[in-house]
Amino acid sequence: MKNIFKTSVFITITLITLASCKKEEQLNANLDVIDKNIITKTSVDNWLDENFLNPYNIETKFRFDRYELDLGKNITPPIEDQVIPAMEMVRDVWIRPFEAVGGSTFIKRISPKQFILAGSAEFNVDGTITLGTAEGGRKIVLYVINDFDKTNLASVKQMIQVIQHEYTHILNQTVDYQTDYQTISRGGYAANWTQETLASGRALGFITQYARSAPGEDFAEMSSNMLMLGRVVSNSIINNAPGEGSVRLKKKEQMVVDYFKSAFNIDFYALQTEVQNALNKISAPVLSRMIGPNIGYTSLYAAPATIATQSAEFRGLWAQAANSMRLNGFTLRDFRMTFKANSVMTLTYSFSAGTTVYTADADYYYEIAPDGTLALYLDDQPAGVAYENMDFINELMVPVNSYFQDNQFKPDWFDKTPGKIGIPGSLGGFYKSTDATSYFYGTLGS
Repeated sequence: MKNIFKTSVFITITLITLASCKKEEQLNANLDVIDKNIITKTSVDNWLDENFLNPYNIETKFRFDRYELDLGKNITPPIEDQVIPAMEMVRDVWIRPFEAVGGSTFIKRISPKQFILAGSAEFNVDGTITLGTAEGGRKIVLYVINDFDKTNLASVKQMIQVIQHEYTHILNQTVDYQTDYQTISRGGYAANWTQETLASGRALGFITQYARSAPGEDFAEMSSNMLMLGRVVSNSIINNAPGEGSVRLKKKEQMVVDYFKSAFNIDFYALQTEVQNALNKISAPVLSRMIGPNIGYTSLYAAPATIATQSAEFRGLWAQAANSMRLNGFTLRDFRMTFKANSVMTLTYSFSAGTTVYTADADYYYEIAPDGTLALYLDDQPAGVAYENMDFINELMVPVNSYFQDNQFKPDWFDKTPGKIGIPGSLGGFYKSTDATSYFYGTLGS
């Protein structure tokens, strides 16, 4: 065995010696195939330099480098044509909102210094897939670039969600989050989180299933989901979580908000709005898909007598009802629609007699068709003083009640000014499906 080894060494040395004597010969090899990092820059490289490397000192590696990824996993290289569309969204939906709220130097001061792009996901033995990782606060790996579609809101949200999550870890490495955070859902963390349901997690105060894996992941999931869902949807989820879940989620929300303010002087809710405005440029939210608990808006409030821009038909019907109420000693004030679980909408009128204010409730079943048309059907009425009050004033409110019951509506944004849709306080209009000039509108809440 020793002789063979020595012979091999001798032959190798001899070959190297012979090769070194022929200095005039050109090496017949394409080094670009061996090392893709020895390159002539393309338009993609120049774009990345202009948008990431030069302003932020962030390198983007898209040429396949096996040693940047898990050597034990089969991972597809990224398609070069996908690089700029993906990184445009990284710039517009992640970087620019932070700059708008945290200042132009925020990302320059605290950021990963390298993005690694992979074409496919990383598949794990437990059946999950990895969509992104962060290493030491320096590098973020983004997977499934080959499936990315910058015109598809779900595709953009999936990728930026990964960045927001991993960036939260980087921020936490800069300034740690409050240690009390991990006590809010103490006992709820689970190594086998993949076997737990989302519903059970929400009841324990976790925004997602993955949040149950560890306190640090919980904090990152809370922060990233609040940013990507927006305040309306995240509020709806938090407010409608069962039992103690809602209380715990509200505590976590406040701790995230406090952390961003105390650690980085960032108004988290302003950041949330900036992210949503960026997402709305890709695909404006559809109001009919944002009505209901755990979905988005759960209320619409209107005081028609004080808003002259209600449609002429609805304003006239409201005036008729208000006159009938006045003749019976009451002042009709306003109304609220509250969208609840099991497709129940409670219609509440507020009216007064002297200084005493009363409310009258009626429950409707609401149905939203695939085309966004909303219909209301009077439901069985539960017991209660407010429901008895509706029985008392029902004949006086016939003009308005009939309008709600006899028509179908197309919900849409009343004020479509950029930055005023999809947020708390947006104005929602309910337009008659047969006549768009007839409508009522009010302030949307959750």
